[in-house]
Amino acid sequence: MIYPLTDKQLGTLELDIGFFRFYPNLVVSEMKEGVVVNFDNCLPLFIKALEYYTTDTPLIYISNRINSYSFDPTLHLEAKTVYSNLKGYGVVVYDEMNYRIALLEQKFMDCPVNIFYSIEEAKIWASKLLMSTQ
Repeated sequence: MIYPLTDKQLGTLELDIGFFRFYPNLVVSEMKEGVVVNFDNCLPLFIKALEYYTTDTPLIYISNRINSYSFDPTLHLEAKTVYSNLKGYGVVVYDEMNYRIALLEQKFMDCPVNIFYSIEEAKIWASKLLMSTQ
């Protein structure tokens, strides 16, 4: 079943790389300043998400880029093997440099991707995308 997006949190997770909020059908991340994100340091995130979502749960991931960090772009390909239920990936940016990085990142995704300038816009998109996958 697809739930409308709500502010009801299922849980949170803080790792060395960032902070993650889990909602029905939605994960919102805020990576820490200067971290390098790769598959290995994301494994605890993937494991925690399995507590909240089944492989049948349509899921949207929103990266709220309030900080600068780097990541291995192939992480998206590896994450897709873990979460085949990923229906969309949103990126919230606050400057031109992160916008350009998000444009490049789109090339590594095989699900709908969109770039936003506010978390509210991203959540509206996520809700519409979830409704269209019913």
